Amino acid sequence: MGRIHALKLLGMEGVTLLGIADTEDTCLEGFTQQHKTNCFKDHKELLNAEAVVIATPTETHYDIAKNFMEHGIHVFMEKPITATTGQAQELIALADERNLVFQIGHLERFSPPFVSATPLITNPLFIEAHRLSPFTGRSTDIDVIFDLMIHDIDLTLSIVKSDVREIRAQGTPVVTNKIDAASARIEFQSGCVANLTASRVSVERERKYRIFQQDRYLSIDLMNGKMLAALRDGREGLSIKEFEAERMDPVGEELSDFVRSVQELRRPRVEGVHGLRALIVANDITAEIKRHLAAAG
Repeated sequence: MGRIHALKLLGMEGVTLLGIADTEDTCLEGFTQQHKTNCFKDHKELLNAEAVVIATPTETHYDIAKNFMEHGIHVFMEKPITATTGQAQELIALADERNLVFQIGHLERFSPPFVSATPLITNPLFIEAHRLSPFTGRSTDIDVIFDLMIHDIDLTLSIVKSDVREIRAQGTPVVTNKIDAASARIEFQSGCVANLTASRVSVERERKYRIFQQDRYLSIDLMNGKMLAALRDGREGLSIKEFEAERMDPVGEELSDFVRSVQELRRPRVEGVHGLRALIVANDITAEIKRHLAAAG
């Protein structure tokens, strides 16, 4: 993800990429062979930047972000926000205290089909999400809940304006010693129910998100950039609205939002507090799954 972010920033108007930092020599060498930019082994060499993008293992997020924030530097952080809720709360408070932009990389909020569906979402009653991927070996330092499912957790929390009442979940390791496949049922105080499924050991890739309301049904294909809305038209009829994105670049869009937020000193679409909310639910799902696994022996 760090390479992807760097490439996007290299081509972005109004942005000067001062350099990249990585503890792995192979990462630095591979990037410098293709692009002319400064490379460092220590992120502290970039404390002269106005803003930074942090795409490192989750357990390193807190220390690196805190270091930059203490030097008055705006931070974009890849998801999940931090390893613990306490760390997230401290960074959010520090960003507020220093009047810094603190954005979290929940990129699906910028996906064109989801953006097109948002004005049609009023009172969700049932949500169903499937996020499936073949095993790639990436992000094996975290469970699939934090790797994949957290995207759909964030989308759900962004449209359901209600507190979580109960969480039930099942999951299992398959290839790694972490949870590789999981399913969660989240019940909200409003009565809305969200069933979320995530797997990083699937044969095929899928990114589907479906929303049911009393008068409409929305089917969002996040991978292929399509959205279909079936809206009740009168007593029995349905009117169909379809959307297909001309281009799909949610990473570019979220980085553009970060850059504009820094330039205008305004709050980004996905703030630190949103990352914290998603982390809390992801933690609860993971704890529920581990409780079931422990009971099963």
